[in-house]
Amino acid sequence: MPITVLDEKEKETLLIGYKTFIHKRSLKEFAKKIGYGDDGGGYMELMFKEVLIDDPYEYQQELSEIKDRQVLLSAIPPAAPVEENLYLDFDEFYNYLAEVVDERISESPEDKEEYEQLLAEVKIALEL
Repeated sequence: MPITVLDEKEKETLLIGYKTFIHKRSLKEFAKKIGYGDDGGGYMELMFKEVLIDDPYEYQQELSEIKDRQVLLSAIPPAAPVEENLYLDFDEFYNYLAEVVDERISESPEDKEEYEQLLAEVKIALEL
């Protein structure tokens, strides 16, 4: 049974660990309000409530905890010390994405326009 992360330091650790999975493909999925995992490893996955509703038996605990306008970042060892769930409000999630996108743009300035467009699509999907 996963624990809900409330500690700011652990929250930051999970977000740092997940940012390697934020790229063009994941942003396209977020713009459709579909989650994105760690490219098949199964250790970290970000999910929207709409996805959790598709399997209420599997995500019974998560559905009881997630609020409207939140995403769930789920992590299991070795990505986290124990099975953990982190809930982020859409505003916080978008701000996190914006920071990571800025990093991606600084790494690949030639992709700036595409990253900015994808981030704008995510913002629309989140109704921000």
